[in-house]
Amino acid sequence: MTKEIKVDTNKLRQKVEFLDSIGLKSWSDYEAYARCLSYFDENEKAAEYFIEAAKLIEKPMAVFEKKNQKEYTRLKLVQANYYRLAGEKELSLQQYGELSNLLEDLFHYVGDKEQSEGLLTNLSYCHFFLQDYEKSIYFGKRVKEWVPISLGFSQGILYDDQARIEAAMDDVIEDIKREKSLHYYTGAEVSLWDWYEIGKELLK
Repeated sequence: MTKEIKVDTNKLRQKVEFLDSIGLKSWSDYEAYARCLSYFDENEKAAEYFIEAAKLIEKPMAVFEKKNQKEYTRLKLVQANYYRLAGEKELSLQQYGELSNLLEDLFHYVGDKEQSEGLLTNLSYCHFFLQDYEKSIYFGKRVKEWVPISLGFSQGILYDDQARIEAAMDDVIEDIKREKSLHYYTGAEVSLWDWYEIGKELLK
């Protein structure tokens, strides 16, 4: 069994107290607050804050929709993850489905290699959550600069290979430690801590 990471709960409580003291204003504030609450198993309350974050992120999404499609789809992926974390399964799956089509269209129009890598990674993420593991693997393998976490998990699930899941989980833990990532960090399409929780479920 892959070892677990010890979480500094004092830092989480300090973050909650800080946000309480200044008041929640932005989508990232609501995300951070929700992530702290979910760690303390206040899941119903956390869901409310994730939904509020999903509403507030609509504003920057509207700005980028016409000016920067890559950032628009990235934020839409962040929003889909909020729905998923809030337990809004149907809503999140609908969004992942729409996003997979948008990202494929965008991928065909983008010539920049670095941008393509990000789009391919996000396509792999979308298909992982849609439980289309073959497609998640297909797009994940096309990424050359890094290995999407969704690739290892998808391979482990599709091929019933626990060792692949464990190896992907080890990579997640290593990334969390290397980046000194805290549970309440915000703005990722799928945070390292989200992948960590997914990995724990897969290894049960």
